[in-house]
Amino acid sequence: IICRLTGSFVPDLIVSMSHQMWLHLQSDESVGSIGFKINYKEIDKESCGDPGTPLYGFKEGSGFLNGDVLRFECQVGFELIGEKMITCQNNNQWSANIPICIFPCFSNFTAPMGTVLSPDYPEGYGNNLNCVWLIISESGTRIHLAFNDFDLEPPYDFLTIKDGDQSGAALLGRFSGAEVPSHLTSNSNVLQLEFQADHSMSGRGFNITYSIQAFGRNECPDPGIPLNARRFGDSFQLGSSISVVCEEGFIKTQGADTITCHLEEGKVMWSGLIPKCEAPCGGHYSGPSGVILSPGWPGYYKDSLSCEWVIEAEPGSSIKISFDRFQTELSYDFLEIHDGPNLLSPMIGSFNGTQVPQFLFSSSNFLYLLFTTD
Repeated sequence: IICRLTGSFVPDLIVSMSHQMWLHLQSDESVGSIGFKINYKEIDKESCGDPGTPLYGFKEGSGFLNGDVLRFECQVGFELIGEKMITCQNNNQWSANIPICIFPCFSNFTAPMGTVLSPDYPEGYGNNLNCVWLIISESGTRIHLAFNDFDLEPPYDFLTIKDGDQSGAALLGRFSGAEVPSHLTSNSNVLQLEFQADHSMSGRGFNITYSIQAFGRNECPDPGIPLNARRFGDSFQLGSSISVVCEEGFIKTQGADTITCHLEEGKVMWSGLIPKCEAPCGGHYSGPSGVILSPGWPGYYKDSLSCEWVIEAEPGSSIKISFDRFQTELSYDFLEIHDGPNLLSPMIGSFNGTQVPQFLFSSSNFLYLLFTTD
């Protein structure tokens, strides 16, 4: 017997010692699975066969006969795990499995171009991660990111990108879900990427390529697209303007609605900070429809919050609430909903954890919502 296989483990190359190989599949009377697919090929008798090339790696050597040696290296930015060299032995088996190339969870990049991957991309990044990468270029340059693939568990796993490596560096974007973000360019010569994943489900991960660009003489750097916002205007030339509108449910907490690329003290720069859009802690809503989000959405809300919202409809109307997603700390963080304009109005319900009704209706033209966290 050369080997006996079960489960989901995929073995490396298997080579027979003779001109024949016998395979036997045995299954029980219960649960089946997807099965297997095997490719076979005739090789020289004194050959180990081609073991393949690691993903994101290189192979040196083209001989697979007894005594031949293969050497492996990884692409820039990847770490090699396993043996760097393997030898074809007299039993027609390689001395070791081919190595794997993994992307580290912490690294600095100084090459003029490269790739940033989530751990184990595209097989899924796992849980309980906090990875930080710095891309550092020469002074007077900026860094351009192109997102090739993106799939993170929303909203609990997310990638944060900051313009610089200081604690107060400007936020360029915070991304989650399966929508591939737009291209992004730094204002400075340093970009910080921080990837956080919680303890549960994971997605496929992400594949990002970066390149270094020199500043144009009459051009402002790409200010980025704020999280939870839409940007209008794609030109960054001197005299051009861009405007930003927050997505529904978010409000502008800093910056100007419109910024212009202008000349100031001999330098080409934007006339102000690009806006920041955040979910507010409370508010008064009187439109025919709207969105209410917990503060910090789509990320985590903070501790010790007390947020009040009042929804007011036209006299004689009632209000319908539907929950798209709900998860708070069980038994400690609560959302109260009252049938009226304030806390003294009759309570419809107090909700925590993950259990909420699909719909709620008011009997008047007011609803009062109170969100408290410990």
